[in-house]
Order: sequence, then structure tokens, then C-alpha cells
Amino acid sequence: MIIFVGGMIGAGKSTIAKGLAKSLCFPYYDVDEIKKVVYRKDANYDKNMREGITFSDELRYEVYDLVSKDLQALVKTEPHIVVDETLHKRDTRHALYDEAQRLAGGFIVVWVHADEELILQRLGSQKREGHILDNPLPMHQMLRDEFEPYQRCIIDCPNNGASDETIADLVNLIDNIAILSVGKHDRR
Repeated sequence: MIIFVGGMIGAGKSTIAKGLAKSLCFPYYDVDEIKKVVYRKDANYDKNMREGITFSDELRYEVYDLVSKDLQALVKTEPHIVVDETLHKRDTRHALYDEAQRLAGGFIVVWVHADEELILQRLGSQKREGHILDNPLPMHQMLRDEFEPYQRCIIDCPNNGASDETIADLVNLIDNIAILSVGKHDRR
């Protein structure tokens, strides 16, 4: 199973995804590492990054094709993977979900969100070393404006408090889902 951890920039999705992967002993996969390579192909890369202009769906699909290849290799040795990605656009995220279903036989989506005031505080105060965005605020605003609501079931994950508590709650929930899933299969 693949666990997608999505959310807007500054909601704490990477912190939650890393903590979840560590707590469950699953590999952590950061889609931003692929974006760092693919998005640089855009002639307007520097301007887009500086001004918070999102990249084309064509480039996003190219990113997801590479992600799919990586996941295909990973699922051969790892039955479960935590994937960190914003997932803000419906068509592109559904293409990624369909591939996860094909490769791993299932997926869960955890949507991490926080109060906008807290997000702005986080984005203004944190140094984001090694992150794809030097100044994340313009991109956060653009992704927020472009966000397409979910139509599939997700796990709603508010992250306005301590990340450790949020991670512990998610681990407990995912453990319970796994127990229910085993129980469902046992009844057949």
C-alpha cells in the first residue's frame, strides 16, 4: 500500500510524512526530489520559483511518470511506502493514485492542513534548507488558489498543534485500518 501525504506548502505535510514513515518503518519518498530535476527544464524556472507560478500539468505528468518508475522499483522490495506530495490538482493526483493502485494494490491519502495564519507564520519563520523553494510564500498562495477539492475519500489531518501527537494519531489510525482490512479478508 502507498500512503500519500498531501497538503499545501507550510501545512506540515513533510514533517508528518517523515514522522509517519519513521514510526511505521516504511520508506519515505519525497516527490520534490524529482521536481528539482524536471522543473528545471522549464525556460521560466527561476521566474516561476521566485514569483510562485506553478508549473504546467505537462511537467507535472512528467514528474509523476518518473515517480511511478521509482515506485515500481520500490514496491518490489517494500510493501508499503509513504509519499510526500502537495496533490493540489485533481487530474494529476488521480493519475498518480491510479498508478499506485496498479503498482501496490491500494493507497491511502492523508490530507494535512493547518490554519492559514499558522501556515503564514511557519513560512515566514522557518529556514527551509535543501527545499525546492527558497521563498515558499508565493508558491503557497498560488497552490492554495489552484487547489481542486477532493472527491475521493481521504484521511483529514489537522496539524495545528504538536507534530508528534499528529503522527501518533495517524499511526494509530493506519494500524486500525490494517487490522480492519485483515479482518475483512479473514471473513471471506
